[in-house]
Amino acid sequence: MLFPHTVSRRIVLNPASVADQKKFTGVLLRTSTESFRPTPRPNGSSPAQASAAFTVTRRNTGDYLGFSMLYGLDPAGHIRYGLHLDPEKAKLGVGSEAIILSINYAFAMFPVDKVINQTTQATFGSLGMGEGSQGAEGIFREHLYFRGKSWDMHSFQISREGWGRVVDELADILDPPLSWRSTPGETYRAPEVGR
Repeated sequence: MLFPHTVSRRIVLNPASVADQKKFTGVLLRTSTESFRPTPRPNGSSPAQASAAFTVTRRNTGDYLGFSMLYGLDPAGHIRYGLHLDPEKAKLGVGSEAIILSINYAFAMFPVDKVINQTTQATFGSLGMGEGSQGAEGIFREHLYFRGKSWDMHSFQISREGWGRVVDELADILDPPLSWRSTPGETYRAPEVGR
């Protein structure tokens, strides 16, 4: 069993609301971030419908960094995640922490077998990845055009079983004595966020 942590040592995922839409749009406009919009399903439902949306803030200051979203939950047991961070504010691997919290949240809260992300090499640097496509399950060559250039779309995914094998190695992003696999005990007192 996994616990859906939303706080790491450096960031906090806060539930997003309609009031956060202006901030979301601002991040997208400032960063010229690509977006991938799958076509609607035959039944008329939207694959981009959010199952969970979070603002991402810096834990010690409360500064807004961007947002994370889980969307497109489908009957096959898949869910997608998207992460959009302001590159001027989100440095030194905080994007990786947001991804880890989002993926763990997906497996802890939803009956899914696979979490999927699609992105271009334009975002690799903010995630601590090199120019190569290591770990990509598939690459759609020149799939998107933005920033005056054609970009390859890289598809990444992790299964519930795969997450179960690696999640314990990621415990250092949580405050001790927290664990990904157990509910915080009554003796644990969460540090105040924003201080």
